[in-house]
Amino acid sequence: MEAIDHPVSRYALSVVAGDTVAGELVRMACERHLVDLERGADRGLWFDTKAASRILNFAGLIKHTTGPSAGKPLTLEPWQMFRHGSVFGWKRADGLRRFKATYHQVGKKNGKTTDTAVPALYTQLFDGEAAPQGYCAATTRDQAGLLFKELKRMIRASPALVQLMTVYKTEIETPGTNGTISALSRDGNSADGINPHFAARDEVHRWTDRELAEIVVNSMLARSQPIDWAITTAGASRASICGEMRRYSEQVLRGDVEDDAFFAYVAEPPEDADPADPLAWRMGNPNLGVSFQEEDFGRLYREAQAISGKMPNFRRLHLNLWTEGAQGWISRDVWDRGAEPFDIEMLRGRDAWAALDLSSTTDLSAIVIAVPVEGRTYLVAYTFMPEGPRGFIARAQSENREFIAWRDQGWLEVHKGGSIDEDQILQRLEWIRRFFNLRELAFDRWGMASMKRQLNRRNFPLVDHGQGYAGMSAPMKAFEARVMETRIRHAGNPVLAWAVGNTHRDEDASENIKPNKQKSTGRIDPAVAAIMALGRAEAAQGKKRDREIELL
Repeated sequence: MEAIDHPVSRYALSVVAGDTVAGELVRMACERHLVDLERGADRGLWFDTKAASRILNFAGLIKHTTGPSAGKPLTLEPWQMFRHGSVFGWKRADGLRRFKATYHQVGKKNGKTTDTAVPALYTQLFDGEAAPQGYCAATTRDQAGLLFKELKRMIRASPALVQLMTVYKTEIETPGTNGTISALSRDGNSADGINPHFAARDEVHRWTDRELAEIVVNSMLARSQPIDWAITTAGASRASICGEMRRYSEQVLRGDVEDDAFFAYVAEPPEDADPADPLAWRMGNPNLGVSFQEEDFGRLYREAQAISGKMPNFRRLHLNLWTEGAQGWISRDVWDRGAEPFDIEMLRGRDAWAALDLSSTTDLSAIVIAVPVEGRTYLVAYTFMPEGPRGFIARAQSENREFIAWRDQGWLEVHKGGSIDEDQILQRLEWIRRFFNLRELAFDRWGMASMKRQLNRRNFPLVDHGQGYAGMSAPMKAFEARVMETRIRHAGNPVLAWAVGNTHRDEDASENIKPNKQKSTGRIDPAVAAIMALGRAEAAQGKKRDREIELL
């Protein structure tokens, strides 16, 4: 069979021609396949149609175990053939597989877990690998167990597989290859000493444990052609492990980064897609009409439309679109437009407006400085966190492992002990006053009694900033407008990005808005301080413009 006639290529041709509905990144994945058929040989790449067909044929040995299809052989749909056939069909000049790392992002209920059984079982049996180790990995034991239990049910249901593999409570053995499959999680068995040939990382958007991810990936180095199979729906914060993989997938598919060993399939509609549009539904759900019907999808949409609190989850889980915060306040793509690095020295001595959001004992505290320069506002953010009663590492492991990297990179200042060190906050404020021409320091009065006395004694230009609709609506709207106009520069501060992504936007009947700390999905203190600082800077600039008009 010619490579262009293979089902993998037929799907790619159909998508590129517009005959199969697909989003932009799926189209790019298909274009990449077709271009590499023509030019890949220049890089030592070739498409092995026999290898691609073997994995597709193997799927027929597997049976569905749940739902209306239980007992029926697994039939791969064209989009699934494209993914499996691509990963197993593309080879390097030495005959080994081209792709070692993969990322698969599709909407909920599209059969991700079921079709992951195909490579998980195939690599145990027919890869020619000595003692292949397979893992179903997730951050929790329960999540890792979902795929592992599904594999056990599939083996028991298949007359062919049950002859080749032995199922135990905590392990699947493959005597013919000395292979094993087991579940792996941070709260379960240890990841020390593993040597995976195949690892399925399930629901990566839930992964906060960078250490486990790195152990799984790095422990594959001794294998000649391992596969890291990362599957997920869209997440709620791109400042995450999954967000990094999604961003890297786009860079590779767009050609911004050349990585011949990385495969990506990201099924999502445009960010601004109409959630009522059935075409958008199909872009995020390639199995629509197969594993679930359009009328069921329509019902989910109508529920989300009627109950506004359900719309963010509808967009994330069912349209497969990333949401940042419960109401998707500012999308990460838009926020990242202001990530261009800048040298803080360029701001020395300039007029600046700062805001302090001081926590109680264990929460984050933040100072953000807003510096207007020639139509843009530069944000400089400092975030502080106590290490906690069990130490900083324990806190990071339980809350967000990114805290460790942020501390090491200088984005997060960690205070000794179980509470914020106000003296260190004062030292940072004194430095800010020396470095900038500090015009105002806005603050949330809650929990500020002691700090306020000390700041007054030091003659800081304090401004009491309310946190309700009256105090926050105008600053928050100004913040949104400046972000949309790409007039904010924040140097890619990941802690600030995380806080902005966590923020929930409340709105009253008069269309006044404010952040809601109780409803937000994580810490938002740096975002609140940024809104206050920019709001005070904007108010001052408005007064300046008014004075200039009066002088004309």
